[in-house]
Amino acid sequence: MSRQARIEPAFDASDLKETITGWLVIDETQPENEVVVSEHTSRKEAIQAAEALEQRED
Repeated sequence: MSRQARIEPAFDASDLKETITGWLVIDETQPENEVVVSEHTSRKEAIQAAEALEQRED
């Protein structure tokens, strides 16, 4: 089964502003059971991790 992943920003919400503090890689292979598989400090790292997850075969 092929995997599907997405990245989303992780926010720190304080006062009236939101600051991106990192990037999450989410395995959405089973949409009813999405799982955060890793967190990264840069968007580039998160994209690379998501691509690697999608290429992985279990």
